[in-house]
Amino acid sequence: MAHRHDGAVPLLALLGGAALMAALLFGQGALGLRQPYGENAALTELAPRYLPERAGVLLGAVLAAAMIGWNGFNVGLGGASLAKVTGLPGPAGALLLAAAVLAASFAPGRWNNRIAVLTTVAALALVAVCVLLLRPDTAPLTADPGGWASLADVAAIGGYVAVFALRAPDFSRGLATRRDLAICVALLVGPAIAVTVAGAGVWLRTGSTDVVAVLASAPGIAVYGNVFVTVGVFAPALTTTFSGALALRAVWPRLSATSGMAIVAALGGTLAAARFDRALLTWLTVLAATLPPLIVPMAVEGWRRRQGRPARLVPVWTWLPAGVAATALTLAGSPAGPVAGLAIAVVATGWQVHRQRSVPAPPTRSAR
Repeated sequence: MAHRHDGAVPLLALLGGAALMAALLFGQGALGLRQPYGENAALTELAPRYLPERAGVLLGAVLAAAMIGWNGFNVGLGGASLAKVTGLPGPAGALLLAAAVLAASFAPGRWNNRIAVLTTVAALALVAVCVLLLRPDTAPLTADPGGWASLADVAAIGGYVAVFALRAPDFSRGLATRRDLAICVALLVGPAIAVTVAGAGVWLRTGSTDVVAVLASAPGIAVYGNVFVTVGVFAPALTTTFSGALALRAVWPRLSATSGMAIVAALGGTLAAARFDRALLTWLTVLAATLPPLIVPMAVEGWRRRQGRPARLVPVWTWLPAGVAATALTLAGSPAGPVAGLAIAVVATGWQVHRQRSVPAPPTRSAR
């Protein structure tokens, strides 16, 4: 983002991005809360209740692709750091890390929890190192609105959280109140924005968007900085193998969990070897265009049901055309693509709600 603006990041873009993140997370996460505030269900349980069967398969395919992309990003970044530390060729570092992540995927759950704690600490340590040793000479934020580039920034921040937001019920399931959900949302949005500011500061100091190269050349932290990167991405990469396998099984029910994780690791490892992490901003913008339009009608339908209204399946036309249009605009280079997709989904969902007021509710699949 700092590179795009050739300097400090507009404060307005960060605030807009934070608001978008919070809205996506809270709107979808409310579906997972306990009754009466939600349905106490994960996304895999909610999809058949909210979406037509074929739409559920499409959702699984999109989520699988998203998980493979995130695997490629995390393993690519960590593999490049591993290669710097060990002296291996870059692709070899990525493939070695991909194999380690796949092997850890079969470890007992308690070990994966310990890995998550360790890698979270490593990620926080990395941020602390960058803030302390790579402080910029000028402020990383500016009051300048930034023009159309700020809209692209908001979209990228929304893309960062797009996959997680769609899967928010997986993590909000069992929470008792909206206040609990709001705390969880704040604990994600706040640190994410803070780390974004830290990253802008690193660019102002170094002029580089390549974290691995920056750490490799930074005096005094060349080795352990990249060790932090390698360790820090391990748990996120591990999560993608599990989630990606689940998404693939929604498309291909006979696929075993083992085969699903192997497919995600193989395709993600291939992307990682090609340094897919360098395409982060483009990837986030595409995710911001593709996934959030579905959150709009699902969140509105969840709100309707909580108001005691008849349950209805979410029509495909309320979100799929919006996602397709947003993705097409984004691939064509328009920074307004993701925002346009959300706007189309809002209009379509509003029209659907208007129509529902005068049309009797058909039985849902669960009622049948």
